[in-house]
Amino acid sequence: MGDDIIYGYNRDYTPPLDDRPYEIIRRVMANLEQPGIEAPGLFLHEIAAYYDSFTGRHIGSTREYIRIMVERLIKDNVYADELLIWDMNVALLSSQLHDVGKAAVNGAILNKPGKLTREEFEIIKTHVRKGVEAIERIGLSGRFHVFLKQARLFAGAHHEKWDGSGYPDGLEGRLIPLEGRIMAIADVYDALTTARPYKSAFTAEESAEIIIGGAGVHFDPALINAFYKSMDDFATVSMAYSGVV
Repeated sequence: MGDDIIYGYNRDYTPPLDDRPYEIIRRVMANLEQPGIEAPGLFLHEIAAYYDSFTGRHIGSTREYIRIMVERLIKDNVYADELLIWDMNVALLSSQLHDVGKAAVNGAILNKPGKLTREEFEIIKTHVRKGVEAIERIGLSGRFHVFLKQARLFAGAHHEKWDGSGYPDGLEGRLIPLEGRIMAIADVYDALTTARPYKSAFTAEESAEIIIGGAGVHFDPALINAFYKSMDDFATVSMAYSGVV
Protein backbone atom coordinates (compact mmCIF):
# COMPACT_ATOMS: atom_id res chain seq x y z
CA MET A 1 0.00 0.00 0.00
CA GLY A 2 1.44 3.36 -0.99
CA ASP A 3 1.95 6.24 1.41
CA ASP A 4 -0.61 8.29 -0.49
CA ILE A 5 -3.28 5.75 0.47
CA ILE A 6 -2.05 5.33 4.05
CA TYR A 7 -1.93 9.05 4.74
CA GLY A 8 -4.79 10.24 2.53
CA TYR A 9 -8.06 11.25 4.15
CA ASN A 10 -11.48 12.69 3.49
CA ARG A 11 -11.93 16.08 5.20
CA ASP A 12 -15.66 15.46 5.52
CA TYR A 13 -15.24 12.09 7.26
CA THR A 14 -16.04 12.00 10.98
CA PRO A 15 -14.50 8.82 12.43
CA PRO A 16 -15.88 6.80 15.35
CA LEU A 17 -14.51 7.84 18.75
CA ASP A 18 -11.96 5.01 18.99
CA ASP A 19 -10.61 5.78 15.52
CA ARG A 20 -10.12 9.51 16.05
CA PRO A 21 -6.45 9.36 17.20
CA TYR A 22 -5.56 7.33 14.12
CA GLU A 23 -7.46 9.71 11.86
CA ILE A 24 -5.73 12.74 13.40
CA ILE A 25 -2.32 11.17 12.79
CA ARG A 26 -3.26 10.33 9.20
CA ARG A 27 -4.19 13.97 8.64
CA VAL A 28 -0.91 15.11 10.18
CA MET A 29 1.02 12.72 7.95
CA ALA A 30 -0.79 14.07 4.89
CA ASN A 31 0.14 17.59 5.89
CA LEU A 32 3.79 16.63 6.33
CA GLU A 33 3.84 16.52 2.56
CA GLN A 34 3.10 20.24 2.45
CA PRO A 35 5.92 22.83 2.38
CA GLY A 36 6.81 24.49 5.67
CA ILE A 37 7.44 22.68 8.94
CA GLU A 38 4.82 24.76 10.80
CA ALA A 39 1.89 23.73 8.61
CA PRO A 40 1.43 20.29 10.22
CA GLY A 41 1.72 21.77 13.71
CA LEU A 42 -0.97 24.32 13.06
CA PHE A 43 -3.17 21.69 11.47
CA LEU A 44 -2.83 19.41 14.49
CA HIS A 45 -3.66 22.37 16.75
CA GLU A 46 -6.97 22.82 14.90
CA ILE A 47 -7.87 19.12 15.02
CA ALA A 48 -7.04 18.68 18.71
CA ALA A 49 -8.91 21.83 19.68
CA TYR A 50 -11.98 20.46 17.93
CA TYR A 51 -12.00 17.37 20.13
CA ASP A 52 -11.07 18.98 23.48
CA SER A 53 -11.44 22.65 24.32
CA PHE A 54 -8.14 22.72 26.21
CA THR A 55 -5.88 20.59 24.03
CA GLY A 56 -5.13 23.21 21.38
CA ARG A 57 -3.53 25.57 23.90
CA HIS A 58 -1.84 22.65 25.63
CA ILE A 59 -0.17 21.43 22.45
CA GLY A 60 1.29 24.83 21.65
CA SER A 61 2.52 25.67 25.12
CA THR A 62 4.06 22.26 25.87
CA ARG A 63 5.90 22.40 22.56
CA GLU A 64 7.48 25.69 23.65
CA TYR A 65 8.32 24.38 27.12
CA ILE A 66 10.13 21.45 25.53
CA ARG A 67 12.12 23.77 23.29
CA ILE A 68 13.15 25.85 26.32
CA MET A 69 14.13 22.75 28.31
CA VAL A 70 16.17 21.20 25.52
CA GLU A 71 18.05 24.43 24.84
CA ARG A 72 18.90 24.78 28.54
CA LEU A 73 19.96 21.14 28.89
CA ILE A 74 22.30 21.37 25.92
CA LYS A 75 23.73 24.64 27.23
CA ASP A 76 24.39 22.98 30.60
CA ASN A 77 25.70 19.79 28.98
CA VAL A 78 23.02 17.67 30.63
CA TYR A 79 21.94 14.71 28.48
CA ALA A 80 23.55 16.69 25.67
CA ASP A 81 24.94 13.61 23.91
CA GLU A 82 21.40 12.30 23.42
CA LEU A 83 19.76 15.64 22.71
CA LEU A 84 22.26 16.70 20.08
CA ILE A 85 21.21 13.68 18.03
CA TRP A 86 17.62 14.94 17.94
CA ASP A 87 16.35 16.85 14.96
CA MET A 88 14.64 19.60 16.95
CA ASN A 89 12.09 20.42 14.26
CA VAL A 90 11.03 16.77 14.21
CA ALA A 91 11.07 16.50 18.02
CA LEU A 92 8.91 19.58 18.51
CA LEU A 93 6.48 18.43 15.85
CA SER A 94 6.25 14.90 17.24
CA SER A 95 5.73 16.21 20.78
CA GLN A 96 2.39 17.60 19.61
CA LEU A 97 1.03 14.05 19.41
CA HIS A 98 1.66 13.29 23.08
CA ASP A 99 -2.05 13.59 23.96
CA VAL A 100 -3.49 12.35 20.67
CA GLY A 101 -5.13 9.45 22.50
CA LYS A 102 -7.45 11.91 24.25
CA ALA A 103 -9.37 12.15 20.99
CA ALA A 104 -10.68 8.65 21.83
CA VAL A 105 -11.91 9.67 25.29
CA ASN A 106 -15.46 10.87 25.77
CA GLY A 107 -15.52 14.66 25.77
CA ALA A 108 -17.98 14.71 28.66
CA ILE A 109 -15.25 13.20 30.83
CA LEU A 110 -12.42 15.33 29.44
CA ASN A 111 -14.36 18.53 30.05
CA LYS A 112 -16.21 17.50 33.21
CA PRO A 113 -16.77 20.58 35.42
CA GLY A 114 -15.89 18.79 38.62
CA LYS A 115 -13.67 16.17 40.22
CA LEU A 116 -13.36 12.92 38.30
CA THR A 117 -14.52 9.68 39.86
CA ARG A 118 -12.01 6.84 40.15
CA GLU A 119 -13.64 5.14 37.19
CA GLU A 120 -13.48 8.29 35.09
CA PHE A 121 -9.81 8.79 35.91
CA GLU A 122 -9.08 5.24 34.79
CA ILE A 123 -10.79 6.07 31.49
CA ILE A 124 -8.67 9.22 31.13
CA LYS A 125 -5.54 7.14 31.68
CA THR A 126 -6.36 5.01 28.64
CA HIS A 127 -5.41 7.94 26.40
CA VAL A 128 -1.77 6.91 26.69
CA ARG A 129 -2.30 3.40 25.33
CA LYS A 130 -4.74 4.64 22.71
CA GLY A 131 -2.28 7.22 21.47
CA VAL A 132 0.56 4.71 21.21
CA GLU A 133 -1.68 2.20 19.47
CA ALA A 134 -2.77 4.79 16.91
CA ILE A 135 0.83 5.74 16.14
CA GLU A 136 1.84 2.08 15.80
CA ARG A 137 -1.18 1.46 13.58
CA ILE A 138 0.20 4.02 11.14
CA GLY A 139 3.48 2.11 11.20
CA LEU A 140 6.98 3.01 12.37
CA SER A 141 8.83 2.57 9.09
CA GLY A 142 8.99 4.63 5.93
CA ARG A 143 10.23 8.15 5.39
CA PHE A 144 8.53 9.52 8.52
CA HIS A 145 9.81 6.81 10.85
CA VAL A 146 11.86 9.19 13.03
CA PHE A 147 8.86 11.45 13.57
CA LEU A 148 6.58 8.53 14.42
CA LYS A 149 9.03 6.77 16.73
CA GLN A 150 9.65 9.95 18.69
CA ALA A 151 5.92 10.68 18.81
CA ARG A 152 5.39 7.23 20.31
CA LEU A 153 7.92 8.01 23.07
CA PHE A 154 6.29 11.34 23.91
CA ALA A 155 2.83 9.77 23.92
CA GLY A 156 3.75 6.62 25.79
CA ALA A 157 6.00 7.92 28.55
CA HIS A 158 4.82 11.38 29.59
CA HIS A 159 2.80 10.06 32.56
CA GLU A 160 5.60 7.91 33.93
CA LYS A 161 7.21 9.16 37.16
CA TRP A 162 10.84 9.14 38.27
CA ASP A 163 10.01 6.99 41.33
CA GLY A 164 8.14 4.38 39.28
CA SER A 165 4.64 5.30 40.47
CA GLY A 166 3.42 6.59 37.09
CA TYR A 167 1.53 4.90 34.28
CA PRO A 168 1.06 3.00 32.04
CA ASP A 169 4.15 0.85 32.64
CA GLY A 170 5.48 2.01 36.02
CA LEU A 171 8.90 2.79 34.54
CA GLU A 172 11.47 4.24 36.91
CA GLY A 173 14.38 6.67 36.61
CA ARG A 174 16.33 6.61 33.38
CA LEU A 175 14.30 3.66 32.13
CA ILE A 176 11.76 6.34 31.23
CA PRO A 177 12.62 7.69 27.76
CA LEU A 178 14.05 11.21 27.88
CA GLU A 179 11.15 12.42 25.75
CA GLY A 180 8.74 11.30 28.45
CA ARG A 181 10.77 12.80 31.30
CA ILE A 182 10.94 16.20 29.61
CA MET A 183 7.29 16.14 28.57
CA ALA A 184 6.25 15.25 32.13
CA ILE A 185 7.49 18.64 33.34
CA ALA A 186 5.97 20.53 30.41
CA ASP A 187 2.68 18.68 30.77
CA VAL A 188 2.26 19.24 34.51
CA TYR A 189 3.38 22.86 34.40
CA ASP A 190 0.84 23.63 31.70
CA ALA A 191 -1.92 21.81 33.61
CA LEU A 192 -1.10 23.80 36.74
CA THR A 193 -1.05 27.20 35.03
CA THR A 194 -4.24 26.60 33.05
CA ALA A 195 -7.74 27.20 34.41
CA ARG A 196 -10.11 24.28 33.98
CA PRO A 197 -13.83 23.88 34.77
CA TYR A 198 -12.89 22.17 38.02
CA LYS A 199 -10.04 24.47 39.16
CA SER A 200 -8.52 27.90 38.90
CA ALA A 201 -5.08 28.40 37.39
CA PHE A 202 -2.09 28.42 39.71
CA THR A 203 0.29 31.32 39.36
CA ALA A 204 3.63 30.78 37.64
CA GLU A 205 5.35 30.99 41.03
CA GLU A 206 3.03 28.45 42.64
CA SER A 207 3.36 26.11 39.67
CA ALA A 208 7.16 26.33 39.70
CA GLU A 209 7.20 25.53 43.42
CA ILE A 210 5.11 22.40 42.83
CA ILE A 211 7.33 21.28 39.93
CA ILE A 212 10.53 21.79 41.93
CA GLY A 213 9.01 19.94 44.87
CA GLY A 214 8.50 16.93 42.61
CA ALA A 215 12.21 16.42 41.95
CA GLY A 216 13.22 12.82 42.56
CA VAL A 217 9.60 11.71 42.98
CA HIS A 218 7.66 12.75 39.89
CA PHE A 219 10.49 14.32 37.91
CA ASP A 220 14.10 13.67 36.93
CA PRO A 221 16.21 15.81 39.34
CA ALA A 222 18.64 16.75 36.55
CA LEU A 223 15.75 18.13 34.51
CA ILE A 224 14.44 20.08 37.48
CA ASN A 225 17.76 21.93 37.68
CA ALA A 226 17.24 22.99 34.06
CA PHE A 227 13.64 23.96 34.80
CA TYR A 228 14.74 26.10 37.75
CA LYS A 229 17.05 28.07 35.48
CA SER A 230 14.26 28.47 32.91
CA MET A 231 11.34 29.45 35.16
CA ASP A 232 11.08 32.97 33.77
CA ASP A 233 10.94 31.65 30.21
CA PHE A 234 8.23 29.17 31.21
CA ALA A 235 6.22 31.98 32.80
CA THR A 236 6.53 34.06 29.62
CA VAL A 237 5.20 31.23 27.47
CA SER A 238 2.35 30.58 29.90
CA MET A 239 1.33 34.21 29.74
CA ALA A 240 1.53 34.23 25.94
CA TYR A 241 -0.81 31.23 25.72
CA SER A 242 -3.19 32.34 28.46
CA GLY A 243 -5.80 33.50 25.96
CA VAL A 244 -5.41 30.57 23.54
CA VAL A 245 -7.86 27.67 23.47
